[in-house]
Amino acid sequence: MRHLVLSLLLFAFVATVSASPAAALDGSTATDGNEDAPVAIMTVPGVLMPVPAPPTFGDMVRLPDGTFIMGLTDEDPFEIQSAGRRRVTVSAFYIDRFEVTNAEYRAYLQSLSPGERDSALPDSTAWSSSASRADFSTYFYGSNYDEYPVVSVTWQEAKDYCKAEDKRLPTEAEWEYAARAGRVGGVYPWSGFSPRDAFGRYLANFNPGRQGQAADGYAFTAPVGSFPPSRWGLHDVAGNAAEWVEDTYASTYANLSDLDPVYRGQDTEETRKVVRGGAWDSDAFRIGVGFRDMHEADQGSPRIGFRCAADVSQVEGTTRRFQDPEPSQDDAPSEEDAGAGGDAGGDNMEEDGTAPPESGTTPPGGNR
Repeated sequence: MRHLVLSLLLFAFVATVSASPAAALDGSTATDGNEDAPVAIMTVPGVLMPVPAPPTFGDMVRLPDGTFIMGLTDEDPFEIQSAGRRRVTVSAFYIDRFEVTNAEYRAYLQSLSPGERDSALPDSTAWSSSASRADFSTYFYGSNYDEYPVVSVTWQEAKDYCKAEDKRLPTEAEWEYAARAGRVGGVYPWSGFSPRDAFGRYLANFNPGRQGQAADGYAFTAPVGSFPPSRWGLHDVAGNAAEWVEDTYASTYANLSDLDPVYRGQDTEETRKVVRGGAWDSDAFRIGVGFRDMHEADQGSPRIGFRCAADVSQVEGTTRRFQDPEPSQDDAPSEEDAGAGGDAGGDNMEEDGTAPPESGTTPPGGNR
């Protein structure tokens, strides 16, 4: 009996220690917005293990290979979602930590020719549906909105921007995998079932409903990074601006492959593309990581922006990994060789002691 009691106490101690908040890389406690939420995943039944922060590359995060259940995990009483669920695996990839901003998109437009620039501008005519007092010119060109997400761009315009940055749009599976941040069955990018933390603070920019659309601090979009990141370092994957992904819309996941799935709509006339993450005017249900929406690919919306992703080879494959060996001491010229070379070179010196110009070049000062 004594051994049994001691074993139970030891097991309880291990489980308690393992469930404590994981230490961040800088030695602080990682809480992903919920101070009482341990940053951990279930790897052994009954024992929570810390999740290391993924490495960053500038403003991108490198996410590892992973398998997860894709699809809505929250209750769906009105049967809004019909895609179902599917276990899929994604290969390692990079994804932007932030949504693309107005300033970044303007810099991209500056690199285009005038004709290309005009056709790539965000759709100002879509702005009338934003219900914002700020007009399009103020929002897109005003310096006060530099760090706000660019919106009202079409799916193709988002793709073109990412391509110009040597990136691409994330697939729907990659986007959800990144948004879940390793949480099995999670509703949001953070732990728990509420869009607020333990202190009542909102964790995303969305429409809280009866509390008023500005209850989270913003009636329209917010500067990117205004809310806490997920434990994988991504900001605004819930709310702010919904985000274009690569996939053509299909009502079900049944036809997706199990490895690196993406549906490009080759066998359909579907013109809508998948949109993920919910927006500043979405309710709490629609900013969940499993919720999916769709929008006509050739139409911009003041609700929709984007972020870019990249293959590992796009980011890491451009660095030269080989170095030429340094010459050894045995290969260094001897003093005799150096002297001989000097004599030989002396025969070719000009009268003023300078070396002759290379063939086909003009001596300093020109021909005289």
